[in-house]
Amino acid sequence: MDISISQILKENIDAENFREALSGKGGSFEFNTDAMVEFGETYCSLYPESLTHSDSAGVVTGYRLVRICVVEILITEIPADLREDYRKMFADVHSINNIIPHIIAAIGIEKALEIHNSLDTVIKNIKADIDLMPHSVSKERFIGGISVFFNILYLMKKKLQS
Repeated sequence: MDISISQILKENIDAENFREALSGKGGSFEFNTDAMVEFGETYCSLYPESLTHSDSAGVVTGYRLVRICVVEILITEIPADLREDYRKMFADVHSINNIIPHIIAAIGIEKALEIHNSLDTVIKNIKADIDLMPHSVSKERFIGGISVFFNILYLMKKKLQS
């Protein structure tokens, strides 16, 4: 059975500790609408000042926590030897121009495009799950956290096509 991302967050409140704990799960954690709602409730209880938007650091932390989850889900679609390359691109868009040619050299353009299309499908499915969440602060954090991935995937595709 997959572990709850809410439980991982409760045990690892600091975002970096959360990232490390989650990355060790290899994508084996629940990440459907119900899990997102529960995670949002946990986030709000751990960062109550984020409910009123009075602490911008808490809001930014919420976006970061969502991005950490999404990256770990996305990289399950990627061959193990390329996962760190994709993690780096998701964390630093400036690295795309240097890493994509390396990926193409390693696996070929067709496989690189296949991976990209798979990532695009996964991110769209995650967005569809987020759309099913009830309107709340946690839904806002998920929307804000996931939005960057559409931009990153666009930049990756442009580099793949060049």
